[in-house]
Amino acid sequence: QSYSNNPSSTAAAGRSNPILPQSIQDNLEKMGIIVPQPNTASVRSSQAIDLKKKRVRNVVSFELPNLPKMTQTTATSNNKNRKATLVVDVGFQANRNDLRRIDVKFESCRVTIQDSPLDFTIPLGIIGPTGWLRTVYMDDTIRITRGHKGSVFILSR
Repeated sequence: QSYSNNPSSTAAAGRSNPILPQSIQDNLEKMGIIVPQPNTASVRSSQAIDLKKKRVRNVVSFELPNLPKMTQTTATSNNKNRKATLVVDVGFQANRNDLRRIDVKFESCRVTIQDSPLDFTIPLGIIGPTGWLRTVYMDDTIRITRGHKGSVFILSR
C-alpha cells in the first residue's frame, strides 16, 4: 500500500506536510531553508507500507536554496535550488489490545542532497523513538490516523 499527503497542484488547495507542523514550515520558508514554490508544494512526501516485513518507509523531498555546488575538489556557486531527500524507516507491529493501533519504532534516517557528497544514514537502533498510530478512518482512497502525541494524519492513496 502507498499513500501520499500531497495536495493538488493549485495554491488554493493548500499544502500539507506530515513531518513539520505548518508554523515550523512557514518559519523555515521565511528563513530560506525550505523554498516555497509557486503553485506547488515545497515539500512532498509519500509513505510505502510493507505488511510482510512490518516496515514503513516515509520519503520527504524538498528544495534547499542556492547552496554552493560541491564537488570532490571545489565548491562553486550557482543560483539553482538543490533537491534534498529525507527517508525515515520505521518498524511496526500490531497492538495486542487495540486492533486499530500499531506500535512503531523509528529505525533509521537517511539524508541526501542532489549534486552533493552529502548522503548519510543514521541508524537509530536502541535509541530509536517509539510511539503508536491509531487508524480512525480508512476507505479505498483515504486514511485518517492519530498519533500518540495527538498529531492527525490525513493521507490519500
